[in-house]
Amino acid sequence: MNRPLLGIARYTADIPAEGALHVAFLRSDHAHADLLGLDTSDARGVPGVVAVLTAEDLGPLGAFPAFLRQRTVDGRPLVVPRRPVLCEGRVRHVGELIAMVVAETRAAALDGVEALAPDFEDLPPVIGLDADGLPDIHPEAPGNTAATVATGDAAAVASAFAKSAHVVETQVHLPRMAPVPLEPLSAIAAHDPETGTFDLWTPHQGIAEQRRDFSAVLGVAPGAVRVHAERVGGAFGVRGAAFPETVALLAAARHLGRSLRWQGTRSEGFLGDYHGRGMRLSGKIALDETLRFTAIDVRVEADLGAYVHPVGAHISVNNPLATLTGCYRIPVTAAEFALRFTNTLPIGPFRGAGRPEIALLVERLVDEAAAATGCDPLDLRMLNALAPDAFPYTTPDGFIYDSGDYPRLVAIARKAADWDGFPARAEADRERGLLRGIGAALFVEVAGGGAAPRDAVRLEVDEANGMARIAILTATQSTGQDHEGLFRGMLSAQLGIPETAITLRQSAPEDTPQGLGSFGSRTTIQAGSALHNAGKALIAHLVGIEARRRDLPEEDLVADPQAIRDGSGRVLCTLAEALDRAARAGGFHVTGDSPVVNTFPSGCHIAELRIDPETGQVENLGYTAVDDAGRVLSHHGVEGQLRGGIAQGIAGALMEQHSFDASGQLITGTLMDYVVPRAGDMPPVQVLAHDVPSPTNPLGVKGVGEAGTTGALAATCNATANALRRAGASLPEIPFTSATIWNALHPDRVD
Repeated sequence: MNRPLLGIARYTADIPAEGALHVAFLRSDHAHADLLGLDTSDARGVPGVVAVLTAEDLGPLGAFPAFLRQRTVDGRPLVVPRRPVLCEGRVRHVGELIAMVVAETRAAALDGVEALAPDFEDLPPVIGLDADGLPDIHPEAPGNTAATVATGDAAAVASAFAKSAHVVETQVHLPRMAPVPLEPLSAIAAHDPETGTFDLWTPHQGIAEQRRDFSAVLGVAPGAVRVHAERVGGAFGVRGAAFPETVALLAAARHLGRSLRWQGTRSEGFLGDYHGRGMRLSGKIALDETLRFTAIDVRVEADLGAYVHPVGAHISVNNPLATLTGCYRIPVTAAEFALRFTNTLPIGPFRGAGRPEIALLVERLVDEAAAATGCDPLDLRMLNALAPDAFPYTTPDGFIYDSGDYPRLVAIARKAADWDGFPARAEADRERGLLRGIGAALFVEVAGGGAAPRDAVRLEVDEANGMARIAILTATQSTGQDHEGLFRGMLSAQLGIPETAITLRQSAPEDTPQGLGSFGSRTTIQAGSALHNAGKALIAHLVGIEARRRDLPEEDLVADPQAIRDGSGRVLCTLAEALDRAARAGGFHVTGDSPVVNTFPSGCHIAELRIDPETGQVENLGYTAVDDAGRVLSHHGVEGQLRGGIAQGIAGALMEQHSFDASGQLITGTLMDYVVPRAGDMPPVQVLAHDVPSPTNPLGVKGVGEAGTTGALAATCNATANALRRAGASLPEIPFTSATIWNALHPDRVD
């Protein structure tokens, strides 16, 4: 039963929370300013207002953590300035929390916020990556630089460029984007003064990251915060780390001794949900006389925002670095990553988190190289793609691609998209005064991984009406994916029992198995492999019980999903019968785990579109996706992930962006201003597969959550460039709206 589609799923806003007080936040409308004072007298007099809380009321709080694995150029650690939960004298981005009003009703809380009177003294704001000569946002970060990382062999790259037959270069600038989950952030918080424990209901992607942040800021043990989640209406990376809003609710619940609830709005989401992208990448690639790639040089400038998101620096360096050479054999690399502070909301993960960005740069370089040398873009990719016998392949930067067949991906996509028939279609459009473009992206991206050494899954067995029931306990959290259907189906097939006998308990607030949440396309790789091993442990447990019951040597018995057999192959019982007997004898549990690994899913995507030069309007005509996600366990699940990711990738190329004015005001703060894709914006999509199982895990899976976005952003940009090239026009900055396309086509008519 699909509860969300039937309208009967329960989200955080649906939880009754009887007796809870309501919270509303005063947010800064200044990007950079000193808070000289806050008059709360009128707000305290609003009927129904119980309290007005500022940073002083919440008491001493710790700092949000953040990390960076790579060494910096100057050897100093990543600069991680303290991020206040509520303003501690200075605000550093529009939307930063200043105070919270607690009231009997939500309306009263909002009225209380309206009655607050802050007094600011403005400071010069730093907006964008080109804001030079402005004061430092944080004194510990001179020049507003959080860190600079350099990797690779710059001397070898310079030598390769000097000897090359061809050198091409390009730059791409990805603006900030809003993840826009369907469910706005909301929370219910409670504190038990006798035990010192907290309870929090909020949408999230996994309990581990949330507890990490709450523990650091509240100064309590991770287990002291029980984090609950009902259904989660989308995440895309933004529901991983904790937010100042949720920390403030927990601290205020402790301070007031009352349960509190807060329901965020869409506009608050634009001001408070971590933004994505915000990165500028420049690159050069060298080719020899045979058009083989010999070196790549990359510079990445990342806008971290006013503070460092817990993984904001990591995703800005590690994820692009993991696939710096794309799907190609490029012998030497050099890269520099500059992480900068600006007076904007912190940047966090957004579907792909560095993967679409580096794939876009590499694939734009390949297309520019094809244009400069007169080579067919797919032929150039085939010439330079890693062959199947190259795996496992260690990149110049030390990452190990597990498996793949990149030339086959290109061949399948070429035929499915009718690449060779494109010139005739383009000519037909030219005769109508239209510009038709086609673009490809051959990409690889890193999936899985995480800070924990292992992920575990526990199977709890009990009985009901004489029949066994199994609960699967995981540390992961579905945010709209079908974890329940996938995991129940896996265990059902492994044990030969009906899915109706199996339930899934995700990211339970207490006694959660070891592991991390659902991010980085890791769930099936990590939790799925742990579940597989837990199923094997359960089968071994049942075999042991049957051996003892029949007084047979355990090593003489074998099991499969149909039966437990003796050494001669005679059926002793089915696994289901053995499981029912064991459950009737008393409840028990088994655990399986799996080491954390990286996998490298890949794909070849081709986009085809048409531009009307008179309006600049882009029409998406067709999209072909050929992906290697390893062994596929759920074809409908994989296709759903790819289609959703493709929509976000196309939107990232053609329509989505956050914009700021010179003072740092967000001018795309509502869905009237921030454009998200609609069904009519999407082309017909065909999803195909060429799967090469991964040797890194027992399931052979690789992950698929980011692949659609990674391929679609690059393929759509290349298709747009291909169309514009027919009119002698250059590619404008992303996103390619009708206005920017028109301006690129008619530079002489632009004021």
